[in-house]
Amino acid sequence: MPFWCYFILTLLIELPIVVLFFRKEWKFALLAGFLLNLFTWPLLQILLANTALNVNLLEVGVAIIEGVGYWLLMKCSFKKAMALGFLANGVSYGIGLLLAPYF
Repeated sequence: MPFWCYFILTLLIELPIVVLFFRKEWKFALLAGFLLNLFTWPLLQILLANTALNVNLLEVGVAIIEGVGYWLLMKCSFKKAMALGFLANGVSYGIGLLLAPYF
């Protein structure tokens, strides 16, 4: 599978979760989610390829970065933003682990 397909898969998993968290502002939330993933996904890939950092630790870092991003962009509570960051990334990472043997 081409490398960019993994990014598309990440978006297909995470963006519906973002929309569920921000139903009233779903259009802006969709944009915010896309932009945050556009920043964190390549960053994660670069760090995975060029460092010996544990992937689990990197995923926690991505969840925190995205949580802070949602907090700043969506002007919601910090708790809600971090819950979203960890839920969306946890589901995405979990599905990735389940699908990995098939790719």
